Amino acid sequence: MDPLYAACRGTTRFVWDHLVSVIGISLAWFLASLPIVTIGPATVGAYRAVLSLREDGADRVDCEAVATTVRRQFVHATLLALVPLALLAIATNYALAFLATGTVAAGLLALCCTYVGLYAGLVLIPTLLELAAGTSATAALAAGYRWTASHPVGAVSLGVVTGALFLVTVVLTVAVALLFAGVAFGLHTEFIADVSEPAESNRDHHGERTIATS
Repeated sequence: MDPLYAACRGTTRFVWDHLVSVIGISLAWFLASLPIVTIGPATVGAYRAVLSLREDGADRVDCEAVATTVRRQFVHATLLALVPLALLAIATNYALAFLATGTVAAGLLALCCTYVGLYAGLVLIPTLLELAAGTSATAALAAGYRWTASHPVGAVSLGVVTGALFLVTVVLTVAVALLFAGVAFGLHTEFIADVSEPAESNRDHHGERTIATS
């Protein structure tokens, strides 16, 4: 079965089984992300909440574990999340300069910054998920980069599906606050765990640790 399709099916079951908690996670993430600079810690908290629901027998979010993880990873998550935002902001400025002046250099810089910013955003997904699992910042960033480099098609597909989900929930207005984060981060957790399992099995005999979030 296609990993993304399997992850979507698994996420649908997850959302159905924990609908009230998913709404709570989404609403908390939406409110916590409103200042923009807090998107990183808010996302780490949402990932930790999803991970707590995925634990065997769990029927509610472990709020204490979420709060502890956010406090521990707050600074690192904030700084990491600002990287793609800063790059995309720089790309926007160069794009505006290109439209105003027609300078080729400005256009090329806009394209380069956009590409690097989007790639940084893809790397950020497994990185923040690792932070939510309790990994140190350096190890989380290294694991996030390795996962993205090892699964480029999967990473892009996950990014596209996440973007489409965001647009759909925005069109549905209140859905972006009540469903987006819980559904999207549940999908991220499901997909990365499913895709990582074969690689982890293949590398176990070498003693290497791969990203594992289940």
